[in-house]
Amino acid sequence: MADKMGRAKQLNPVDPAHERIAKKLKGFTPDFPEGLDLWLMSSSRPETKAFPVPDLVLFLLRNLMGWPWQGPGEKKRWTVFGSIDGEPVGFELRKFGFTILRSTDPKVPQSRIVGQMQSALKEVERLLEPYAEAQVNQGEVLIVNRFSEFEARYRFFRNLADQAYAKAKKPPRRRRAKGGIVGETGGLVDQLNHVASASREGFFHSTAMVDSYFSALEHRLVLLRAFTGKPLKRGELLEIMGSKWDDKLKAIVPVVGDKQGELLLGRMRRIKERVRNPFAHGGVENDGGSLFFHLPHIGAIPANFSRFSDSVRFSFLPIEADDHSETCVAFDELDAMLSQGALVGPHRLVDAGVDPSFDSETLKRYAAAVAGGAAELERFIRVWGHEWECHANMDY
Repeated sequence: MADKMGRAKQLNPVDPAHERIAKKLKGFTPDFPEGLDLWLMSSSRPETKAFPVPDLVLFLLRNLMGWPWQGPGEKKRWTVFGSIDGEPVGFELRKFGFTILRSTDPKVPQSRIVGQMQSALKEVERLLEPYAEAQVNQGEVLIVNRFSEFEARYRFFRNLADQAYAKAKKPPRRRRAKGGIVGETGGLVDQLNHVASASREGFFHSTAMVDSYFSALEHRLVLLRAFTGKPLKRGELLEIMGSKWDDKLKAIVPVVGDKQGELLLGRMRRIKERVRNPFAHGGVENDGGSLFFHLPHIGAIPANFSRFSDSVRFSFLPIEADDHSETCVAFDELDAMLSQGALVGPHRLVDAGVDPSFDSETLKRYAAAVAGGAAELERFIRVWGHEWECHANMDY
């Protein structure tokens, strides 16, 4: 075994958690036949849901049980190996999935191995919970950059809405009569139905677009917070992630005191309250527009009175073409605001797909890369991308 090998400190039998783990893994020992070639062992991949976080297997067997290990290697990140009831066994994280290595004529049932491991891993997770919470509070975490996915979803629905509203402005297609002869377009009713159908389709896509945009926006703002390089206080990351979208925005862009920025923020809030919230929360409008009280001898009156004129339900079609266009203009203006000035560099890191870490040292690296100018920023992105590709493809 040419790769690096070693043993970690074994379980402390006095620790109750360690004692429970040891009982769960009865029959598991770090003994492995000397000279046995791992390549000669049979391999199989359990269902991915059986071991959703395979690196915890390495932590369990190497760090807690003291099993020998090796790695990384060609197309594999690590291998840890030992014995179960005297039979050699190994666990390996390969490019194409978590793999269990067995002897060519195993006697121990595979189901037993999987069952014992799953039971022990539950104890490991309980053991690690306090540590994980402390790491999160200190900002010692990474967030996967999924901005391109959120952005693509938003653009997808925006394009569909644009097409539908454009279709509503065009006359309906001529009917094709029998024999292939093109007839006249339908009458007034057919034309009205065409406009109503296309506009309704645009309304559906536009509301989906709005919801998608705000999801992308919140994700984007969290990423930008990291790439600005500003240090985080203890617990601040959780506060940021739990804050409202407009508070996230104000933490990134100095909107307060900027007349244009404040106007744009007001328009965004109106879109959020008028469109996104009602359709995302079962039609509930925060100002009472979805509630009607009974006025004796008169009838049902909206609880928000004349403010009902601003409700999405005030018109026959909740989102008309003009509403959609105004929304798109606001979104475009905010996109421009989040990618110019001091945010040019941070936005480039977001757009490049860099997964941000929030620890103090990495934040300093982001700040230095942004301050170094365009050339330094592109160099940083190339290096990060190369390291990411090597890790993802397990090209070590």
